[in-house]
Amino acid sequence: MHNDFTLFTRTYPNGTKVVFYHAYDGDGKRVGPWTTNSLTKTAARNYCHRLIKEGTLIPNKTKVMTFGEFAVGFWERNSEYVKNQESRTDITDSYISNCASLTKNQILPFFADVPLDKITDKDVNKWLMGFRERKVEKDGKIEIVHYHNTYANTNFGTLSVMLGEAVRQGLITANPCLKVRRLKNDRKEMQLLTVEEVQKLFPKKYKSVWGDNIVAYAACRLASLTGMRIGEILGLRKEFVFDDYIYVCGQSGGREGYRAHTKTKENRSIPLIPEMIALLRGLHDGKGFVFSLDGGVSPTTSTYIRNGFNQALRNIGISEEERKRRTITIHSWRHFLNTELLRQGMTVKQVQGVTGHKSERMTEMYNHPGEGQISDVIKAQAAIIGAKETEKADKGLKLVKGSGRKSA
Repeated sequence: MHNDFTLFTRTYPNGTKVVFYHAYDGDGKRVGPWTTNSLTKTAARNYCHRLIKEGTLIPNKTKVMTFGEFAVGFWERNSEYVKNQESRTDITDSYISNCASLTKNQILPFFADVPLDKITDKDVNKWLMGFRERKVEKDGKIEIVHYHNTYANTNFGTLSVMLGEAVRQGLITANPCLKVRRLKNDRKEMQLLTVEEVQKLFPKKYKSVWGDNIVAYAACRLASLTGMRIGEILGLRKEFVFDDYIYVCGQSGGREGYRAHTKTKENRSIPLIPEMIALLRGLHDGKGFVFSLDGGVSPTTSTYIRNGFNQALRNIGISEEERKRRTITIHSWRHFLNTELLRQGMTVKQVQGVTGHKSERMTEMYNHPGEGQISDVIKAQAAIIGAKETEKADKGLKLVKGSGRKSA
């Protein structure tokens, strides 16, 4: 048998924690939630008891919570929505963080004060069309920002998920987003770096392109050979760099910091040429994070790697305008490596074992690569850098020594 109400806490964007409550109707069905406007559970409990005496614990049905009230704490790991979804599928930290950011910056400014049952498909469509010319305040001035349709559609998807959950919780009867069509896809076609450009980007004397930024050089070279996500690169630790492969089991970046799992929560081993192994081990003398500016204590940032990468592109003749036109980013390495491995004849499953993609359901991942896979991947990596398969770690050691650092 249920109590008359249950309490839980939600945290507002400004950090204030407010206690909400669910109640139970005559059929024992949970209804709500509603705010108690209380900062402590003791005060909230007293508030609810007072409502019981007044017979108003369950508010008049005409009083529906606003979208802003509903959105509080929605994109948190312990929220009702996330816990319900996690019982059925994996939800990554990056997805939660991104949706929370979209909700705060693009959805709440328009729907925060609107009651859930008053949001219509016309409202949603007007908001979605508004991304073409959105007024944004920057440095005290109002500017007109023209967003891409793909970005608008991403926000639309987030809003639809939230209103769909409101339907599931019985707060509204229908999701108005279902009557609205997404905008047409205007995503730019990505033009990958060619193998020739990659080899030009990573010459024998790396300083001619990268200067003294060996950390950004090593991070991008690793990405070109493995297709690792930038968070996985930043999260790589020295204890997971072995003689002929690395074990990818963590990620770093964003407000979450370091997490001891990959984006898909499926760890993987990636074979790696000796030259790259030596380079990773020799970046600094300490333990901990491989890509670090403080001896492994903490990882560097994606911004640091990205700035080094963009400067290196300019140094080989790819201007900032061309880079943007071709949409070349750090993430492009995943597309480059995936395309190149398939071009060289590796199977889809072999490629997935390297990149960690889940586009096709794989058999259970293994922790240690077999000799056959090591050979195939090493050959492909050697072809990418234009070296012979049998080259040893001497080159990597020379690169490290040339930077004034010693190999581990």
